[in-house]
Amino acid sequence: MTAKFPKKYNRDNEYEDLYNNFEYLFSDVFWGFDVGPGWFEFVADFVVKLDVHIKRNNYDPTEYKIMTVKNKFGMLRIYMAKSDFYLNSLLAETEANASDACIVCGEPITGAIGIYSQMCEKHIKEF
Repeated sequence: MTAKFPKKYNRDNEYEDLYNNFEYLFSDVFWGFDVGPGWFEFVADFVVKLDVHIKRNNYDPTEYKIMTVKNKFGMLRIYMAKSDFYLNSLLAETEANASDACIVCGEPITGAIGIYSQMCEKHIKEF
């Protein structure tokens, strides 16, 4: 992660476990999760739904890989090597839900605090 968050919000172990449990869904050149701890639930939910979708439709998991998970201009972005209509819809829903949540704690935010960050009022004051 590029931003340094207070230790109490550190979820690096959870991101690592997510990667290790679903490693076959991530590209060989996957560089890690460049998002804050507050968006972990959104990312994890997407990965689990991707796994179910691939298995349910008997897709080749080597084709449907997650290339990058990052924060771009204050928005969660998940880039895939290949997608379909359902995955595009799931990506849009996941990214929209994360855009309304604090990148540090995951709590809903009220109003835009800044262009490049999505933080609740409590955490914008900490940083």
